[in-house]
Amino acid sequence: MDGSIWALVTIGGPILLGIVLIYVMMSNRRHRTPEELARTEAATRELHRQLDAEDKYLDGEGPPPRNK
Repeated sequence: MDGSIWALVTIGGPILLGIVLIYVMMSNRRHRTPEELARTEAATRELHRQLDAEDKYLDGEGPPPRNK
């Protein structure tokens, strides 16, 4: 009895996890609007700009970064 439960957990667990991950990924892609994508891209560019400014400051190459 214990062996069959362990086999179910060992085999069924990764299969169930994979099914859930695929479902979540498909669900997230389906619900994105162009405005949400544009907002995400703008936020990513701003974050990269802030990180670059911070790196330059820490390397002694520029003024301290501004925080919003």
